Amino acid sequence: MLNQKCVEILQFIRKSEDYIKLSDLAEKYSVTDRTIRYDVDKIEQFLVKNGFKPFDRHHIKGIRLEEQQGLDKFIDSFVNTRTPYKYSYSKEERIKFILIKLLQNSSPMQIENLVAELYTSKNTIIKDLDLLEEWLKKTKLNLIRRPRVGIWVEGEEIFRRQAISKLLSESIDIEDIVSYMSSKMVKTKINNLQFETLFSDIEVDFLNNIVVDTENNLGIHFSDEAYGNLITHIAIMIKRIQLNKDIYLPEIDISSIENKKEYLSAMDIIAKIQEKYKITVPDNEIGYIALHLLGSKIINTSETENHNASGEKDLYDVAIAMTEEMESIYNVDFGESKTNIIEGLLMHLRPMLYRVRFNLNLVNPIFDEIMHEYRELFQNTKYVVRLLEEYAGFSVSEHEISYITLHFGAALQNTKKEKGNKRIVVVCGTGIGTSRMVASQLESKFNVDIVATVSSRAITELKNNSYDLIVSTVDIPELDKNSYIKISPLLIKKDYEKLKQYFEQKSSQSAEYDENLVNRLVKIVEKYCIVNDREHLQYEMCHELKNRDRNYNVKRSIYMLNDLLTREFIKLNIECEDWKEALKEGTDLLVKQNCAEEKYYDAILENFAKLGPYMVVAPGIALSHARPENGVKKLSMSLVTLKTPVPFGSKTNDPVKLILTLAAIDNESHMKALVQIMELFMNSEDLEKVKNCTNKEELLEIIKKYSN
Repeated sequence: MLNQKCVEILQFIRKSEDYIKLSDLAEKYSVTDRTIRYDVDKIEQFLVKNGFKPFDRHHIKGIRLEEQQGLDKFIDSFVNTRTPYKYSYSKEERIKFILIKLLQNSSPMQIENLVAELYTSKNTIIKDLDLLEEWLKKTKLNLIRRPRVGIWVEGEEIFRRQAISKLLSESIDIEDIVSYMSSKMVKTKINNLQFETLFSDIEVDFLNNIVVDTENNLGIHFSDEAYGNLITHIAIMIKRIQLNKDIYLPEIDISSIENKKEYLSAMDIIAKIQEKYKITVPDNEIGYIALHLLGSKIINTSETENHNASGEKDLYDVAIAMTEEMESIYNVDFGESKTNIIEGLLMHLRPMLYRVRFNLNLVNPIFDEIMHEYRELFQNTKYVVRLLEEYAGFSVSEHEISYITLHFGAALQNTKKEKGNKRIVVVCGTGIGTSRMVASQLESKFNVDIVATVSSRAITELKNNSYDLIVSTVDIPELDKNSYIKISPLLIKKDYEKLKQYFEQKSSQSAEYDENLVNRLVKIVEKYCIVNDREHLQYEMCHELKNRDRNYNVKRSIYMLNDLLTREFIKLNIECEDWKEALKEGTDLLVKQNCAEEKYYDAILENFAKLGPYMVVAPGIALSHARPENGVKKLSMSLVTLKTPVPFGSKTNDPVKLILTLAAIDNESHMKALVQIMELFMNSEDLEKVKNCTNKEELLEIIKKYSN
């Protein structure tokens, strides 16, 4: 029987254009070579049993799936139907499906029905209910179980809708929603069950047309992310009203938005829904949809900018000040592109302020990658964002700041822009900041000319003769996979190698000089030392050389790793019942040394509740932190290891064995120590020693090794 992971591996293999090494598959899915061999064998048996050829295997290149008549149709049928062939739902999949069913229903459900739908035992469902009961409590809802009556969820309607939205955002990618809306196809079996529940008795084409009409009326184009969020919100609203469940907005005054064009568009949406489904929608639903429209990320706008309106000029001035301060920090002049940079920033800031003001939390799906690849730029952006916070009167989350980081990253890379010879369309799903960042990276590395940045839904509107190639960070359902180049938003090494096959690289004498110099230096190092990771050493040397001429105007205090991680801030091999207790152990070490207040722990929990397990930065490792104003007294850091790892809710990095807790007082003083601990984490041998260490002296020696 195939499970979700096997289905994902099968989908990945069939979409690949060439052979794939099993070691690469193991790395992609964070499993051992032995496990991936077992999964591949299971998939191969499944294919052969259903009349298809086994994998084409090459002893060096790896495996690939040959094109076969009816194969694509068979796989799509298997994924998109309930149970045409045996499929084993995982515990996580079962819980998600049961939750969405319970949250959508207003009458009791019978356990026997769930047993039949999921093809499992009654005892298994009962155990699943115990786990999902805890999940519901965290969302202020209760699971009720009554013998001979059934099971149902009780709680306020607003918490129920928030729970549905949270569940969908955790389990369904925006790409899946866009794909389902355009082709009615999904990637996984569990998504098929969830979509069937979410969109049952609702015409998805009708929903799509509503959103497209709204875009036309407002003169904007939503990002795929905003499109998917609006579609799901409307679907949830319709289903809940059909069950006579109204929503209210507690302690939110929407009178300030009733004169906005978005409010009028929300009224138009409601009118169409009422006519179509013969339901009466309460007036407060209009305000809720208007807030979604005001807070939605967009790819572009066709409107003429007017910054003389009340409040608009002040925000425009803030955008100017932020842009000019970024110029000063990096000692650059944005020149003729400065106006476009400010306009693009303003386009991002407008909806962001509504999201923050009305607590419409946004999570950046590539936040961890940004923090890893662009840490310094993020910190500088965070410093500049203080101007916006002073204007708005409230703080901005790090996930929101990460989107602004992408915007300024694009602007800085464009200062080196040259006219290209290939016309490129960039397709991106998460908004204008990300799309411009991708575009600027392409222009900085290759001889290309970016002619448009669009969402995946808008690509068919472009004329084929207006561009040469499409580069996309998401799957495009309407296009054949061979008609565009898919890359990561951060343009990692594999993407760079792929793009080199299509585009001419930009020549740079200084870059070539640096590369040659680095190669010579590495060869010298290899004469006297064993180099475990030559490629990473080259990368670090290049990075240092490129930044050797940077001038820092402010003298900063620099703390090494061993300055912070001393004996008093370390606790090893302890037992914790859950992730909350593990985080508490880390903050307690800081509180005990009078480096942080008790409320710092509460702030960390609040961040976790809002943003999910973002702090689980690598397999088995959590980096716990909150903002300085949340109770930090002194720069400090603690390290806790667990005897028994505990789950944090991270799909890829659970369970957690090591918790690093950071209490920072500014944007800079902790950076050297943080870089050093990350270098330690990248050394697998030393990291394993740290995780399994029971002696503080041994650990302190390892820390000292990286504190140079």
